Amino acid sequence: MPNNVLISIINWNSSADTIQCLESVLHLSHSDDIKIELIVIDNASDVADVKKLDDWLSEKNIGLVKNSKNLGFAGGHNYSIKRAIDLKYDYVWLLNNDAIVYRNTLFELVKLMQINPRCGSCSPIIHRLKNHGTIDYCGSSHNWSTLSTSHPKSFPEAAEFCKINADDIWLAGTAILFRVDALRSVGALDEGLFAYYEDNDIGVRLIKNGWNNLLAFNSEIEHACFDGVITDRKPYYFYLMARNSFLFYLKHTPRPFRKALRLRLLDNSLAVADGLQHKGYTDKANACLLGVADGLSGIGGPPALNRPVPFWLQCLRPIGRWWNRKRR
Repeated sequence: MPNNVLISIINWNSSADTIQCLESVLHLSHSDDIKIELIVIDNASDVADVKKLDDWLSEKNIGLVKNSKNLGFAGGHNYSIKRAIDLKYDYVWLLNNDAIVYRNTLFELVKLMQINPRCGSCSPIIHRLKNHGTIDYCGSSHNWSTLSTSHPKSFPEAAEFCKINADDIWLAGTAILFRVDALRSVGALDEGLFAYYEDNDIGVRLIKNGWNNLLAFNSEIEHACFDGVITDRKPYYFYLMARNSFLFYLKHTPRPFRKALRLRLLDNSLAVADGLQHKGYTDKANACLLGVADGLSGIGGPPALNRPVPFWLQCLRPIGRWWNRKRR
């Protein structure tokens, strides 16, 4: 019996990237062992962008799922995850629309899954787009003591890093292949996170339920990774990173590392907000603080930025500025 794989790609106002990604997907190596279904989901893009993508897909006889609102990374891909579970697919592959796959990328991912029956998710090595010599991702684990992520210092160290940290490896959501049986046991992506940290979250949930997250060292993609300075990011990014850090770490941090957890998370976010404010990015600093407020309140969903920063957080800003004055 062939392995049935559902490939899920989300578009949001970037049809040119999506088409480039799809062109590479259509050139994946075909095998009697793998049967593919492709789903393209539009997250409420502008009319012109949707039309460009829809016209291209129509020529290829590929359908387009059109969401009436932006459901984020989690909500968009959950359409495909739920379909894969309902129709009893073997695997579902979440692929960023700004990624380019190689002919053997999926074959090697499925091969790793077949060799490791307790592998719940696996990821290829991720290279910088049009710069194969630069590796942007080859594994990661959670450093609970510092509330941060650890990465291998170089590609040659990646295999040993993943072996040492096998019980805490999580995989970037850029091109992650899930075993559908594993998703059936742990559930879909957390839509409350909307975007960012949803891959951290499901990685931890898989581990807690006895599954492994593995790197496929024989599988590779290229990805248009963010390549600017952090202050180039949009305000919603700072909101989501602040809010979701609270939602994620308050949910998953192991007991030995939970001392003063909220204060530590608050301190980290106040430092980010103060740094942004110091550089003149008031809108981004305020977005970060709104993320703090919602994270502490357990509020998830899409970013909500058109509102004032709560008064109590404004009062904390001078304290945070004094405390974090040496971090600038």
